Amino acid sequence: MSDLRYEDPKASKMPIVSLTTRVTTLATLAVSMSLLRTNSVNYKVGPSPRRYVFFGMVAGFGYNLLQLPFAMYFFFTKKRLINNNVFLYFEFYGDKICLTLLATAVGSLFGATVETKKASSKIKAFDGGYDAKDYHSKTDDFCMMAYVSSAFLLIGFLSSMISSIMSSTALSNKS
Repeated sequence: MSDLRYEDPKASKMPIVSLTTRVTTLATLAVSMSLLRTNSVNYKVGPSPRRYVFFGMVAGFGYNLLQLPFAMYFFFTKKRLINNNVFLYFEFYGDKICLTLLATAVGSLFGATVETKKASSKIKAFDGGYDAKDYHSKTDDFCMMAYVSSAFLLIGFLSSMISSIMSSTALSNKS
């Protein structure tokens, strides 16, 4: 009689992972944007990549905010709201573009922070013999907050990478 036993198929983890990665990306990008926006130093140590990084974060945030209702519908109904190839291609390419923007933003924010710290440590005194201790203190605080912002951005990038892998899987399953 055990041969006739029916087992329910295991539920797919795709909807919960899809929603979780979108929400995680949104939350970490929001934290990173607010930290980067409020972090400032009065001294300029060279060109700042903050505009590009901020653009990448805003673009990633906007795209994931656009995708959030679709992920929520997928989570609650276990079906895609728009289940055709055009939407799957949009999601696939959108995730790739978002992933690329976030990857380059993470790299440039980490790199710029390292270079800012390195450049500021070379300054011993300002013109007129003013000591640079106050400058070093403010630059260290600035760099610490930039590192924290970078860490949140990195988490957002990693969760976006999972979304990108999932959109690739969804497209390959549909094809």
